This record gives sequence, structure tokens and C-alpha cells, in this order.
Amino acid sequence: MKYIKINAMPDKLAKEAYSKGFYIEAIQILHSYIENQCRSYLMLIGCCHFSANTADTWDLTDTIKFSECIKVLFILNKISRDDYIFHKSLNTLRNNIIHNICKEPYDKVYKGIPKKEYDDIFNKTLDNLYFFTEKCDEIVAK
Repeated sequence: MKYIKINAMPDKLAKEAYSKGFYIEAIQILHSYIENQCRSYLMLIGCCHFSANTADTWDLTDTIKFSECIKVLFILNKISRDDYIFHKSLNTLRNNIIHNICKEPYDKVYKGIPKKEYDDIFNKTLDNLYFFTEKCDEIVAK
């Protein structure tokens, strides 16, 4: 049986997809990786700071949407307002692309996502791709 799985670092894969014009794939790779790492960070906070059951916390955290996860981390003061706003903008861009890719409004033409807006968020995301990974490493290193 064949399986589809990432076989390189997400930043490398996203840059490669972007350079080939596969913008949806590029942002999806970045979003997926950050979402996974964000959930891992929340799970580690639960287990390491609140003595939560690892198996339960792991499974439940995996069901939390990225947008909700960053809200919880902000509320717990584990990420700054700027970090929350940045990650929210990534999530919004990804959702706009994924959910509106085939959009055809009744009375106007949907032009899509402005490339400049995409590039701004894409490049900032590349620069901050390992933000949650580093936060996880800090907890594990203690």
C-alpha cells in the first residue's frame, strides 16, 4: 500500500512548492506543520505544568482547531498578542485559500487572494516556522 507523507523539512518543501507556483500546497504545508507544533506545545503545557494524563491530553489536543489552540495559548499567556495576531493571520489566509478557491459569487468576479498579501504572510511564516517547535523544546529541556 502507498502512503502520502512529508519526506523533508516543511520549510524546504514549502519553498519548493512555492517556486513551482503551487501556492496552495506551499501554504498548506506551513500551516499544517505549525498547527501540529502548536498542538504539541499545548499538550506539553497540560502534561508538564498541570500534570494532565499524557494519553488523554495528546488525543484531545489533536482535536482542537488551530484557531482555538492559539486562543488558549494567548489566554494562558504562553504566546504574546503579536504572536497570536500573526498566527491568526496565517490561519485566515489558509482558510481563505482553501475555502474560497472555487468561489463564484452571484453578482461579481472573485479574483482570489492578492499575491502581495500571500507573499507577506508566507515569508513571515517561513521566518517563524519553528516558533512552536522551539517552545516545545524549552519545556522538554527543563
